[in-house]
Amino acid sequence: MFSIPLYFILVAYFIFLAIFFLFSAANVYHIYSTGTFTFPAIGITAIVSAFCVLILFITFTNLVSVNWDASLVFFGPSGIISFQ
Repeated sequence: MFSIPLYFILVAYFIFLAIFFLFSAANVYHIYSTGTFTFPAIGITAIVSAFCVLILFITFTNLVSVNWDASLVFFGPSGIISFQ
């Protein structure tokens, strides 16, 4: 039986977000540096950015109610994976 705190998952999520925003910034820089200010390039980038902002908003509103001091227990007495 071993357990990990839920905030480890939150830290992994923030690392994922940092990498995602790094690639997003590289995408915008690439559009700017190559001079491809076409309507499709800007339009798709704007749509993807809008969806990302929507997903972040929904994620953060749902994460507020989580007890981050709880633990995720693997192979405990109450099952393979449980919360404590």
